[in-house]
Amino acid sequence: DIDFWTNIFHEIPGKNVLELACGTGRLANSLLREGANYTGLEISPNFAELAQNKLKKYRESASVVSGDMRNFNLNRTFDLIFIGFNSFLHLLTDKDSTNCLDCVKNHMHVNSRFLIDIYIPNPLFLYRPEGVRFPVLEYTDSVLEKFVTVEESNVYDRDTEINELTWYFLTEDNLEFAVEKFSVRMYFPSKMNQLLIDNGFRILHQWGDYHRTPLGDGSKLQIYDVCLP
Repeated sequence: DIDFWTNIFHEIPGKNVLELACGTGRLANSLLREGANYTGLEISPNFAELAQNKLKKYRESASVVSGDMRNFNLNRTFDLIFIGFNSFLHLLTDKDSTNCLDCVKNHMHVNSRFLIDIYIPNPLFLYRPEGVRFPVLEYTDSVLEKFVTVEESNVYDRDTEINELTWYFLTEDNLEFAVEKFSVRMYFPSKMNQLLIDNGFRILHQWGDYHRTPLGDGSKLQIYDVCLP
């Protein structure tokens, strides 16, 4: 997704960028290298601190603010505002998403662009057998100095559209040393269209991947590029 965001940045009429739920600053680095004036908003103090440390060398053109994307006011507008890599899914209710979109509008000017990047919910993922673990990722843990496998189980509530996920962290000798639980909202394309239009945005593009293929039946992603009316 890094090439996608840097290309979008070069197409906007300005350099001022706001990333909501910026995490540890993974995407910020590439945008700053391209000349962005970057602001990141992050609700986790630990993530915000990591991002600030990572972006120290760009101190004059980068800032990371601790805050909640459901309720923020930075008293300025931006040329590009975006929520990358599924972070929008942490908005668990219609009220959460509407509050976020209202805040976004307050930080846009007439030529601003706003983009959201999330995956399309897959029924094969949502309705997996309860209690069964599925492999998610593998990595080498620099603290434990061991190879780690992460497995996942989930319980999906079709009424709330919330998917309750549990990640299990196991060392190479199959020792489980951590369990993390989190919830995400499953936004289907019809819901995203309704949310954006009802909240006063004009949809410019709907893409199904980072190559900007139009959103279609075979798409795994849904990327929305919108502006003010």
